[in-house]
Amino acid sequence: MIRLMKNILHEIMHSQYVKNLFILTSGVGLSQLIPLLLLPLLTRFFSPVEFGVLALFLAIVQLLSTTTTFRLEMAVLLPKKDSDAAILCLISFFTLFTSVLLISFLFLILSSCGVLDSIKNILFNNNVHELYTLLIYLIPLGILLMGCYNILYSWNNRLELYKNMSYSHLVHSFLSTPLAIVLSFSSLQFIALILGQIIGRFLACFLLIKSFFNIISEISKSDFLNKSKVLLSKYRKFIFFETPHSILNFVSQKYIIAFFTAFFGLFTVGIFDLSDKILGKPLGIISNSFKTVFYKRLTTAKDKISIFKKSILLMTVISFVLTTPFYLIPDTFFIVLLGQEWSDTGRYIQLICPLLFSRFVFNVVTPAISYTLQNHFLLIWQIFYMICLVLLFSIVQEFNVEKVLFVYSIFGALMYVVLGWIAFLVLKKHIQK
Repeated sequence: MIRLMKNILHEIMHSQYVKNLFILTSGVGLSQLIPLLLLPLLTRFFSPVEFGVLALFLAIVQLLSTTTTFRLEMAVLLPKKDSDAAILCLISFFTLFTSVLLISFLFLILSSCGVLDSIKNILFNNNVHELYTLLIYLIPLGILLMGCYNILYSWNNRLELYKNMSYSHLVHSFLSTPLAIVLSFSSLQFIALILGQIIGRFLACFLLIKSFFNIISEISKSDFLNKSKVLLSKYRKFIFFETPHSILNFVSQKYIIAFFTAFFGLFTVGIFDLSDKILGKPLGIISNSFKTVFYKRLTTAKDKISIFKKSILLMTVISFVLTTPFYLIPDTFFIVLLGQEWSDTGRYIQLICPLLFSRFVFNVVTPAISYTLQNHFLLIWQIFYMICLVLLFSIVQEFNVEKVLFVYSIFGALMYVVLGWIAFLVLKKHIQK
């Protein structure tokens, strides 16, 4: 058994798969290190409420940017021809721009009717800073930039331009956090965290777009019109199954923020969001980087089951190494590092570690389901997860914050184990056909 494990680890460390992972995750890891190092400064310049506002803003932007492309960017890796993949990207851009225009128009209508002002008064206890009105205009811009980034990221993954992808993470991180600190000295302090994210995302998109221009210049208008219908028909499962799955998946991850906002307030949301930034967000981004390379590798590998198993093993080891230290760090460390009002941060991280561990490991192999075009399994799992989550939170309404986090974390961890098992069975059945 030990010899087998050594052989597997040796093969993993000498494979092109791991080389690509190293290129991408090294940039991702460094990009996450920057905001972590600057956290002691951020928590002195920005309050838990301002972190809570950022969390709500990003939640809205990420949810809508995921749906406005109808998840067609997920299909970009599958066509044999680069021209067909580029057409899928163009269709995604079209749906994104159209959706953003409609969302902007809707926000203007709601604003003129006073609906958005009422929502802001409820969220901020009638103490609304005038700068928060700018969020009406920043949300569509955030959606547009996030959607463009997702499309271009998939395109660069198809071409295995992992250095570009790595640099995009670094540029976003190097600019967004330091820029937020600089803007905190200006009159824009209350939205400085949000502006830093938007500017950083814009420049990250700029880094990824060059390789896309090279191919679309070769696509004629007639080719685009003729092939669009065929490609939409072929990859329609991404529209009908992947899109609702992505919506439910995002809502299930952010549902706890809505719950905390309603029952514990934005102060608790801010502390939870910071706890997630310290461990959950870095793990999520690194996991998604592994997932990106795994998806591409799955389209070319001969022994797909072997790639699946090796990925699970590698992610389990990495997840164990990354999460274990947080059970050893005393709570007083976070008080000294971040300030007295952030004293619960360490405990929050420990409570959500089981969920973060499981999601980190099994999130990587979920593209096995998309690769087989059996996207409906993802949707079925997500619907079941969401229903159970709603029932769970209806039961724990009387619990304190720590009990809610513990129950939520254990339940989520088990659900991701189930998802990994489904992905394995679907891939195995596809190979046996």
